[in-house]
Amino acid sequence: MGAVFTGIAGRALFPDLADPETVMPTLSIELFPTFFTGLFLVVVLAAMMSTVDSLLILASSAVVRAVVQKIYLPSLPQRRLSLYGKLTTLVIGVGALVFALGEVRMIFWFVLFAWSGLGAAFGPPVLCSLFWRRTTLAGALSGMIGGFLTTVLWVLFFKEQFYNLYEMVPGFILGLVLTVVVSRFTEPAEGVEAQFASVKQAVGHPFKGQSA
Repeated sequence: MGAVFTGIAGRALFPDLADPETVMPTLSIELFPTFFTGLFLVVVLAAMMSTVDSLLILASSAVVRAVVQKIYLPSLPQRRLSLYGKLTTLVIGVGALVFALGEVRMIFWFVLFAWSGLGAAFGPPVLCSLFWRRTTLAGALSGMIGGFLTTVLWVLFFKEQFYNLYEMVPGFILGLVLTVVVSRFTEPAEGVEAQFASVKQAVGHPFKGQSA
């Protein structure tokens, strides 16, 4: 809510602001004493840094544990895994620093498509996989690719022509259609019926719960 109201105030007080992403420091500098301006900026930077260091550790652990250890070198000792994790953190950090110094807006586009792209890409296949036993791998992949691409193309070419309709809506619809249609023309994997029966026996009906 604070971010939303900050944007609203910025549009009213500084309609000709060159970079909308500087609205918060601009409001702080123009409306508050120097002490509070510094306090506000430090709070924002602290929140950013607390997120960045967690994401760096998460990224390095994902590379080392999920890729290096699980796929390529399962017998690697912990000391070597720790070294690889530190090197991965260093590489990712330096790469992020290069992007930041160059003011490349690629990260902005990643964030822009993050929630809508993820929702449209994974929402339809996940729902179909949970509630429709006819879902196939090809259908799920088609829904993921089609849903994500639809969100990107919608923002780039169609959003302004359709009253700024949120991009996840058409992306989710097309992803769901592709998942169902492609699954209809492909065969599900073996053992799907038994797996669905096992899950239903363990957790019960999705809306009614377990039967007595």
